[in-house]
Amino acid sequence: MIFSAVLLLASLASAAPAAAPETLSFTVVEGSIRNYFYRRGGAAAHVLASSGASPRLIVAFPAANSGIGLWFEKTAPIELEAVGDLSGVERADGMRGVAGRFKASRPLRSKGVVLGSVRVLRDFVYTGAVPPELSTRAASGPPLVVRRATLDGKHHFELRLEALDGARAVLDPEGRVVLAGAGAKGVEFHLTALTDYAPLTPIPRSELLASARPGRDLDALAFLSYREKLLAGSWRFLTYFGRDTLLSVRLLLPELRPETAEAGLGAVLDRLSADGEVAHEEDIGDFAALRRVRDGARGADLEAPFYDYKMIDGDFLLAPVLAAYLLDTAAGRVRARAFLARRTPSGVSYAQALALNLARVRRLASPYAAAPGTATLVGLKPGQTVGNWRDSGDGLGGGRAPFDVNAALVPAALAAGARLEARPEDAAECARLARAWASAADLFRVEISTPEASALLKNYASEQGLTLPAGAEPRAPVRFHGLALDLAGKPIAVMHTDEGFVLMFTDPSSEYLEQAAGNLSAPFPLGLSSPVGLPVANPAYVADAAARARFSRASYHGTVVWSWQQALLAAGLKRQLERKDLPVQTREALRRAEGAVWDAVRATDAMRHSELWSWKAVDGRMELQPFGQGGGDADESNAAQLWSTVYLAVTPPKK
Repeated sequence: MIFSAVLLLASLASAAPAAAPETLSFTVVEGSIRNYFYRRGGAAAHVLASSGASPRLIVAFPAANSGIGLWFEKTAPIELEAVGDLSGVERADGMRGVAGRFKASRPLRSKGVVLGSVRVLRDFVYTGAVPPELSTRAASGPPLVVRRATLDGKHHFELRLEALDGARAVLDPEGRVVLAGAGAKGVEFHLTALTDYAPLTPIPRSELLASARPGRDLDALAFLSYREKLLAGSWRFLTYFGRDTLLSVRLLLPELRPETAEAGLGAVLDRLSADGEVAHEEDIGDFAALRRVRDGARGADLEAPFYDYKMIDGDFLLAPVLAAYLLDTAAGRVRARAFLARRTPSGVSYAQALALNLARVRRLASPYAAAPGTATLVGLKPGQTVGNWRDSGDGLGGGRAPFDVNAALVPAALAAGARLEARPEDAAECARLARAWASAADLFRVEISTPEASALLKNYASEQGLTLPAGAEPRAPVRFHGLALDLAGKPIAVMHTDEGFVLMFTDPSSEYLEQAAGNLSAPFPLGLSSPVGLPVANPAYVADAAARARFSRASYHGTVVWSWQQALLAAGLKRQLERKDLPVQTREALRRAEGAVWDAVRATDAMRHSELWSWKAVDGRMELQPFGQGGGDADESNAAQLWSTVYLAVTPPKK
């Protein structure tokens, strides 16, 4: 009888309907760009509608980092936007995506249609050309349909455009998409964008954080979080990035549930090289196939991923972040054994993969420990101009040894290795090397005399159209750490926010902290505090005009504000203030800096979720401006960025 009851209960449980999939739908407007995010079940996409003189529609799918882009010819400024909400599409043939109604205030004619990898869409922004290998088929219909099979023939993209209310959606004689109403009127149309790449497995919003924090930050984090990996940003970086994952996990750790932390950390360990290197980025799906086809490859495995190992900072971030999770959180300590027993796709355990990384850290740190000096610091890899988070061509101003890597991340990785290493002799070696690296930041010291600093600041303010704010006149020599060392081992005299890495990952001296705090608190361009946030680079002390121009407010890593860098500073200052060994005057300096950082965060709250933003000079003042919409900007900002969601865990100090 009892057995029968158990069977009955089991059958009822198996017959219970599955929980409905979570619907994620939100909109982000930044200047002339409207971003529509949608995810439900296997349908997930970010649709970007850009208004202005060069309108465009971009649909980015988390599945295989793929997308569809429609760029339109220049016209008089137009408004392009969705009418109502997006809806998900999941067809019986496996095609998935989104659909929605859109309207444009003027007729549109395409200058480019791209169906493929987001990487190809990104390239089109710069080249305006579609790779010849990516041929499409189009039919005017109605509806107008553009299709393309991937290079391996296994997957497909489909774009459907149906004009509404008497408008037309056709191909002109040159094969361009035309969306037009009657006469010169605007046009409304229905867009459907689909692909049949396998969807990623979403982590529901309710399972991301330890406490409920609804809002745009959580929406963005949810759109970028999957069991397989955490995605760096949308639309442009809609896949794995090692550095972004590690920094985001570390900053979110006070609130992050262990399953999500392990999704991120596991994705990094899964992609380690045989030498223990952390992969920076991955080429997957149709972009991986395009690389192989161009190399003459044929066969069934064209879409096997490529991993990019050119960066150096990720190698030194892995151990500190793993130590923070596995050793410093209650959940991590409980789950550590099972997590480290997992296996990578190559078959090694996570513990073995970590050991490979720590061996690499020791090997790279040994030359400096044996002979401290500028020549033995960790530099960029041969032939590379990038290697840390400032990974644009001018991000380091031509430097070869980045400050953040050498002053913060190498010492932090060694200290973490001393805690994580299974073999006592390896742990002892890590501790010995860490002691040798403790003063590496001294090699980056810059000092500008009071008269020279005053002259440089006046010149820079005039050049930028700024009126020097009260308190921006130097009363003593200006001291800071340079952004990097050049080929001759000389510091590049750019003040910067990368002190946040030192604050977050190491325990510097009181003297060091007071100097860093003073520069964070001082008004820009004397220091880094400004009405639009803390610029990640301040080139006011660079005497050479050409070198100074590398760090403009149109440069990706110039005098622009990155949201996550402000969060890193806030978290790092909080960490230092929790120390018990600092004198009163140091703590006061840190509190002033903490106040300046949070004032900046509050003043730019509307942009907090973005990747970065810029500014323009108006009547001698700095006025915030979205990045990528200033005409000469080097790139554009993502509307959803993984490491810009970290304010879910990085919160203001209690008063």
